[in-house]
Amino acid sequence: MLILIIILPFIGALLSKLIKRFSLHIATSITFIIFILLLFLPDIFKTNFEILGITFLWDDLSFIFATTSTFIGLLIFLYSFGYFNDEKKRVFFSFWAQIFLGSMLGVVFSDNLISIYFFWEIAGLCSYRLIGTYREKEHLIKSEKAFLITVTGAGIMFLAFAYLYSITGTFSLSEMKGLSISPIIFSSIFLGVITKSATFPLHTWLPDASVAPTPVTAFLHAAVLVKIGIYGLLRLFWKTFYIEGNIIWAIYLAIFSSLIAGFVALVEKDFKKILAYSTVSQLGFLISGILLLNDKAIKGVLIFYVAHALGKGGLFLTAGIMEKILGTKDISKMNGIIKKLPILTFGYFFSMLSVIGIPPFLGFFGKINIIISALEKEYLLISFLLIISSILTLLYLWRTFKFLFIVENVNFEFKYKRIEVMNFSVFLIGFFSFLLGIIYLIIHKGGFL
Repeated sequence: MLILIIILPFIGALLSKLIKRFSLHIATSITFIIFILLLFLPDIFKTNFEILGITFLWDDLSFIFATTSTFIGLLIFLYSFGYFNDEKKRVFFSFWAQIFLGSMLGVVFSDNLISIYFFWEIAGLCSYRLIGTYREKEHLIKSEKAFLITVTGAGIMFLAFAYLYSITGTFSLSEMKGLSISPIIFSSIFLGVITKSATFPLHTWLPDASVAPTPVTAFLHAAVLVKIGIYGLLRLFWKTFYIEGNIIWAIYLAIFSSLIAGFVALVEKDFKKILAYSTVSQLGFLISGILLLNDKAIKGVLIFYVAHALGKGGLFLTAGIMEKILGTKDISKMNGIIKKLPILTFGYFFSMLSVIGIPPFLGFFGKINIIISALEKEYLLISFLLIISSILTLLYLWRTFKFLFIVENVNFEFKYKRIEVMNFSVFLIGFFSFLLGIIYLIIHKGGFL
């Protein structure tokens, strides 16, 4: 069944090319099947298994990332029925997005550094193709920029993998578990991770990728690409290796990235770029939490990963709707539509509150665990900066909500009519952001941690 889960997206991509008229139907159906298989896969199968001499694994960490990415991918495919008018773009998107999702599943199930690198690079190739969907010169330049940055980082990371093989004689993570690595090896791998997870100063490709269609940017920010780096850090430095020496510099780099992106988002007017800088900011928050290397912080990271993936998916899908009906990405030229689209308003509002970290939304429980963990380790400055980052998130996301839904600048007419299924996708994401927070509260009997 696990083998089927890994290969299904690639089969779906092939079918989408062969049966072009139903390409999105195929992508949606295949993703739904994968999601159901993941949910009902028995715990007894949570173990390592081998395919063609390469070991794959199935544990709680891979389950969280695989189910979250697949669920959000499913909603993005549903949304795409309303977004794409052009059948050629539907086929193109369905093909590459399924391979994109398949690469994510390949990474999260890999117990081998070679297979991780292989699927890691497939994800980079997919992002390159998808960012340049419209094939305009500006789009192609920005897709090439994303590809060059992420591939260069991955190449440096692979050199570290090769060194690890030279001293251990294996690429298997299970066999290397508990291995002590030097700060230099950590730095090489970390560089590869932050190119994928868009951390300062290697973040610039992600805001530029906003030229892509909204379903693509949602995949980049919420479902696959930038989340691969977060998974890589968790798998390598929480589950596998022990780091010798001090890596506090990496925590401060991640926090600085979070803060600088937050300040840029405060003054940016392009809606999708605001959300892109928000992603850079939240990724910095997540990376700093991982590098605390504390179980409570890791718990917070996993919770906030799910909250951010859901919430950012809802925010980006809303951006696509607004661009379609208002014909602009400039928030200062948008109009309050709270009365005309109440379902979209609630979906966006709930997604926004979860990313900000307002209780009882899921994002709150993730952020508070990370901040308290930093306090327990007596990193007072780090804790303070993480709080500042959260405040910035509140300010720039409230600014977008005000322009989109409240402030009425001029009278306008909808320029796009096919938004019902798109609204529904956003509402579902917002609803689950709230529901998961309530479930967390119930499980912990009203306790926050």
